[in-house]
Amino acid sequence: MRSFSKDADRRKRSNDDDGVRAWVEQVREATYKVEDIIDMYMWQIAKQHTGEGLIRRAIYNTFLLPKRYWYKHQIATELQEIKSAIQEISERRQRYGFHEGQTSKMKDDVENWQRSGEYLHFISDEEIVGIDENKDFLIGKLTDERPKRVVVAVVGMGGLGKTTLVTKIYDSPQVKKHFECHAWITVSQSYKVDEVMRNMIMELYKSNKEAVPDNVNKMKGSDLVQTVINYLQNKRYVIVLDDVWETIDWSHIRVAFPNNRCGSRIMLTTRIRDVALSFEAENILYLEPLGKDDAWLLFCSRAFLSKSCPLKLQPYAKSIVQKCEGLPLAIVTIGGLMLTKEKSSLEWRKVENSLSWQLSNNKKMGGMKNILLLSFDDLSYNLKYCFIYFGLFPEDYQIKEVRLINLWVAEGFIEEREGQTLEEVAADYIKELTCRSMLQIIQDDFSPYGTVRMHDVLRELAISIGHEQSICSTHDRKEEILTNKARYLSMQNSIVNIQSSTCHHRSLMLFQIQIPSMSLCSISLRYKLLRVLSNGFFH
Repeated sequence: MRSFSKDADRRKRSNDDDGVRAWVEQVREATYKVEDIIDMYMWQIAKQHTGEGLIRRAIYNTFLLPKRYWYKHQIATELQEIKSAIQEISERRQRYGFHEGQTSKMKDDVENWQRSGEYLHFISDEEIVGIDENKDFLIGKLTDERPKRVVVAVVGMGGLGKTTLVTKIYDSPQVKKHFECHAWITVSQSYKVDEVMRNMIMELYKSNKEAVPDNVNKMKGSDLVQTVINYLQNKRYVIVLDDVWETIDWSHIRVAFPNNRCGSRIMLTTRIRDVALSFEAENILYLEPLGKDDAWLLFCSRAFLSKSCPLKLQPYAKSIVQKCEGLPLAIVTIGGLMLTKEKSSLEWRKVENSLSWQLSNNKKMGGMKNILLLSFDDLSYNLKYCFIYFGLFPEDYQIKEVRLINLWVAEGFIEEREGQTLEEVAADYIKELTCRSMLQIIQDDFSPYGTVRMHDVLRELAISIGHEQSICSTHDRKEEILTNKARYLSMQNSIVNIQSSTCHHRSLMLFQIQIPSMSLCSISLRYKLLRVLSNGFFH
């Protein structure tokens, strides 16, 4: 079943034949059913051996043994049904001419990504291209002589490099020297004003290496705003609000930024032009895709350790870069994919042809998503699950590597390798996903463990695939009732009522939610196969 399902989803996306799509769904449903039967049988075995001794054994033989025989009969019936379903799947597979050798798989030799340890971030300082002009423009607007408070905005679609550009400006010596205090705040789609203010207080005090007020976590509303005002009142400050969405109301937070005529600046990044206008931004930079030359330089820096493209591969490489349409995230991601490929014309032509099909035929998904799907399709079976799993975490969520490894191991995503522990293999998974620019490592000077995050665009891709395949389901709306078939569930910022008559869920992750007590009590009764129950507060 697993050999059938490894390539099923790629076929579904690359084939408009309804029969093929139906076959893919049949494979997935049968695979899940087999997993459920095996796991439930193992659960019953474990339950049988939970207690030993004469009294327990007597009770078991008297009351539970008949139920055990009924359950064995039930399993036998289900196995017979599955056997018939698998036979039909095999026949349809032959009818459509599928062969196991056609399946997409990860390259066994991982020497390339293991040797590329310097490529641990989406774009390193040495690889950043095409931003000098924009960087100089924005630094000029931040440090000019205007005494009033000024809002400067960077606007562009996801993946254009807004955050990368602003990060380099924020960390530049010119900006650090010019302002007395600094704060960088990431504003998610489901932001809360109190949370924004609280994070700002912590960042401001931290920027000057001052002790954060002890009661900051207990402050609410006007107390938080007043604390920010008092701190900024007579200082020249710069505040970055990163990834702002249209849901944020400028009128709710601008009162916290005093117009003290000290030359202070507020800088924001957003995908939506109207958001920048609502912030009354005096200077707006509309970020454009990279030019042809800069796009080529960026691609070569990611696809080749030597940063130079061999002559024989240039026709295919230039075609791939052209189809990325100057989108840095797409270029970096596909470059990370090509880094792991053999440097042969045949291998690169295959990728180029697949890329052409995706961009030319599948109009329902954006061009960048199609490019990113190539990187997903190239992952091994286990790595695909690890990637999709990130869709369970909230936007801009950061998680310690060691915790992520523990979660993956608990979920059973990690393959066994001779001479390595599961934890070591999981660490290799993180390295590969990072090398492919599908994860980002954030180093912590105060901790031996790095922190992992996923770019928002890639997270949306993970969510989309997870929903499509009934693997993961993320819920962030209030009063949501869960009845879906997903194996792994995530509930975020919601009041959730769990209702399910089945026990197929393997993971339940809770992030800042309220659950009725009856729903909590039902978890242990209904979700017999649950492997992970996480409250989400432990990063």
